[in-house]
Amino acid sequence: MTDDKAGKADWQGVGASFRSLGDRLKGHAVEAGGAVSSANDQSAGSVMDQVSAVFKTAIAKLDETTTDPEVGAATKDATAKLLDAIKAELTGDKPTPDQPTPDA
Repeated sequence: MTDDKAGKADWQGVGASFRSLGDRLKGHAVEAGGAVSSANDQSAGSVMDQVSAVFKTAIAKLDETTTDPEVGAATKDATAKLLDAIKAELTGDKPTPDQPTPDA
């Protein structure tokens, strides 16, 4: 009897990895939205001061998101699973075993 999973793409795993990445990004987006609103509320100066405060806060939150080691690990995992699934579809090769997430 042959193993039906051999050479099959793990599209369920791909979806789960991208959902995990999306959840992490959503958390950062919600936090950023709160921080931007707070910066806007706290800025008592002119419209330019408000725009400047909101812009600086948004840029800082974007930087936090892009440098978050958990977001980086989730991105690498999702990308690796996607590439494995594509490889399995094109070549019939088995997906590579899950690699441990490197400590950042």
